[in-house]
Amino acid sequence: MSYRKKRSSSKKEPLEQQTTIPEVKYHNPGVSRDLSTAKLTSGLPYQRPVETEDVDKLIAKWNPCLLTPIVVSFRDGNFNVVDGQHRIAAMRRMAGGGDVIVPCIIYTGLTYEQEAELYYMLDRTRGKLRLGHATKALVESGADAEIIDVKQRIEDAGFTWALDRPTGEPFEIATTRAVINAYRLLGGAAFSRMLGLIAGAWHGTPSSLKGSIFSGMALFVKTYETELVDQTFIKRLSAVDPDEIIRRGKVDFSTNKAALRFARVILSKYNGHQRGGRKLPYRFKG
Repeated sequence: MSYRKKRSSSKKEPLEQQTTIPEVKYHNPGVSRDLSTAKLTSGLPYQRPVETEDVDKLIAKWNPCLLTPIVVSFRDGNFNVVDGQHRIAAMRRMAGGGDVIVPCIIYTGLTYEQEAELYYMLDRTRGKLRLGHATKALVESGADAEIIDVKQRIEDAGFTWALDRPTGEPFEIATTRAVINAYRLLGGAAFSRMLGLIAGAWHGTPSSLKGSIFSGMALFVKTYETELVDQTFIKRLSAVDPDEIIRRGKVDFSTNKAALRFARVILSKYNGHQRGGRKLPYRFKG
């Protein structure tokens, strides 16, 4: 099901007749109304999943006097919950699992992308969004050109960016911060090159897609961008288990720079003990 479908041009039942609320005119910047949770649609792709632990915490410190309205967008005949999924889950659980009446602020005229951007801005101000969930919301909103480019380059290289529900399957990148940092360090073209090297050497092995590998690879590619031979890298590093790079990097206590630890291991594996082929000199700073 697409959440970006366009409004139908066919005649629709008036909004007032689609709800049980009489004589209501919806407009921006939002109208306050009470709605049954039975009428609310949640779980859209831009939202973080409802976490049982978070619901438990809400219930433990519940104070109805502090309940803030659920932010809702009326779009394509649905009342979409933009912000408030956990509050709804908490209230329903306290009501024995049934539907409850909740205070809402209802907006109209928002596109799916605008809903995603609003969700991102609301949760960012509270500091509740983990980076992966925040990035997923930005991807869905289409509002951040850098994030959209990162995602596109990841997909062009044959990977998927699992920002909120990683499964551990091959070619699935679950790390977020290391990916964004690598993109910003390298720039778009070199970032794509790095992804190609990772794919060519390790064929999407989950351990090759961890944050430590990304941080080390980014520094390695940045440092040796003009000297690195891609085919040599793929040939030599394909014989190396990424877990070995991670283990060796973690026990390097000579520096507190994590990326440098893993980049050093990658350099040593690239140079290796094979005969022939140009070896790279040590150029890392620090």
